Amino acid sequence: MNLTGGITWHWLAWRSQARWAPTSNAIENWLMQQTQAFKPEAVAGQPSLLLIGASAGWMMSSRWLGQFASVDTFDIDPFAGMMFKWRHGAALKAQGTELHCHTQDAMQNLPALLSKHPKACVFFDNVLGQVRFQHPANDWQVVEKKLQQLKATLKGREWGSVHDRMSGPTLETIAEGSALPVRHPDWHDQHWLTQLNAQSPWLDHLTHSVFPTGVSVQDFAWNFSPRYRHWLQAAWVRP
Repeated sequence: MNLTGGITWHWLAWRSQARWAPTSNAIENWLMQQTQAFKPEAVAGQPSLLLIGASAGWMMSSRWLGQFASVDTFDIDPFAGMMFKWRHGAALKAQGTELHCHTQDAMQNLPALLSKHPKACVFFDNVLGQVRFQHPANDWQVVEKKLQQLKATLKGREWGSVHDRMSGPTLETIAEGSALPVRHPDWHDQHWLTQLNAQSPWLDHLTHSVFPTGVSVQDFAWNFSPRYRHWLQAAWVRP
């Protein structure tokens, strides 16, 4: 069973929408703040977006996506495009945004995509934390190097990402509808993990060096299931 794609994943995500809603809303609010310079009333004059690892956009915001003149989604899951159109197609059409869905490994073909879309913004939708699962466990240095290289590949481009930093079980059951932990800027990582009620050991997704130095990084808690939580990190990078 692949928990990042396929019918099983989409069924799980559909069933979990209420549990995931607080995180989805927090991500939407954060994204709207990052692109506040855009003018939603003039979509035709806005940049396009390459959304990589889109799946069905289960935690993406139609309101935010609708600020772009066009959105191209990329995912290796053959069901992703159909599901993404089901979830976001009507809303994007109403906002005047063109939508094109592609079944493709955009991570593998990223340089070619960037060349084909020289002015597009790029957003990695919870995909960079999955790169470690594409390699043997002892190849962690290869994974880190691959993720660090993104900064150079995307230099001069407006881009962003939300992805897993760490994940693991919790000491106690997380009640549905409970308030999400919010990280204070002064907390070190161990203090934050304590607030997440993390039961050691947690899985390191090897994404600690994805963003350029000095970029403001936002932390989110994601109540994935009653006894499992993810620590998500996000940032928006401008040239």
